[in-house]
Amino acid sequence: MKKSIVFATSVLSVIFMWSCAGSIEKKYKNTKEMIDDAKSKVEFVSAVQLKAAMDKGEKYYLIDCRETAEFDSACIKGAINIPRGLLESQVAEKAPLHRTTVYIYCSNGDRSTLAATVLPRLKYADVHVLEGGFDVLKAKFPDLVEIAPVRGESKTKAPAKASGGCGG
Repeated sequence: MKKSIVFATSVLSVIFMWSCAGSIEKKYKNTKEMIDDAKSKVEFVSAVQLKAAMDKGEKYYLIDCRETAEFDSACIKGAINIPRGLLESQVAEKAPLHRTTVYIYCSNGDRSTLAATVLPRLKYADVHVLEGGFDVLKAKFPDLVEIAPVRGESKTKAPAKASGGCGG
């Protein structure tokens, strides 16, 4: 009898600790509410602050989390393209040094704000979102914009022309 009480108590203790250890998942009414919540959890830098950091010559990662087609039309000079939907699977390969400062941007700041909430979970220690995104920086510092960048395999390829033969 004593063994069964000890066993039951142990099982209940494990179940209790396991149920309390899970993270609380917040529910949102819409995307705007999710983005607003994320904005309270990230650090922002202005276009002026980003330009100053770039001019200092310090080491940093500049991540463009827009889609590849957006990046291929224009980006901030020196940016790495990691689309938001691929961030978790590609960031460690493309930005391997977790203690290096990360500046992340998208077109208007919404996607990059959501992305910036994920990076600390992946052990990136110093993450900053470009306030207003690429659109604001492009208007303020057009000389920092690179048109049609080529970064290895990032350039979007046009679909192959059909051969016109059978099955083509």
